[in-house]
Amino acid sequence: MFKLLKTLVLRGFVAACSPKLHPSPLTPQEVLQLVDDRTFQFKMEYVQPMGGRQRLITGSYTFRVNKDQLEADLPYIGRAFQAPIGSGEGGMKFTSKEFTYSSTIGKGNRREISIQPKDQQDIAGINLIIFENGNADLRINSVNRQPISYTGNISRLPQPK
Repeated sequence: MFKLLKTLVLRGFVAACSPKLHPSPLTPQEVLQLVDDRTFQFKMEYVQPMGGRQRLITGSYTFRVNKDQLEADLPYIGRAFQAPIGSGEGGMKFTSKEFTYSSTIGKGNRREISIQPKDQQDIAGINLIIFENGNADLRINSVNRQPISYTGNISRLPQPK
């Protein structure tokens, strides 16, 4: 009896401590259409550095994918092997106009996207897993820094003013 009670309390604690993403206002068909059209943005809610714990991040950090451009404005927490020269900014901030983009369908109809920027020497590769409900996991592998992962959701690109 004590063992069962202990297990139930532990499961409740883990469920209460696990991150809750904001639900996406998009339908599964809209999410998949945005991904197939390569016109979406990833809004980050949590960051998980390599070897660290997941952290809730406040602010509006995004990773945007447009047919002809990638734009990243994300925080970075982790170890750098080489400091960026001539830049006072930290974080994963870059724009790429030359990149390869491949998308495959994984289990559960999720999209597994691999992006390789050709004009960013520090970025080794970007992997993005997008679920039908709009939740997504983003991982950026860097040449000069430890890899970092982000959790968030997919939305439409903002309309130009």
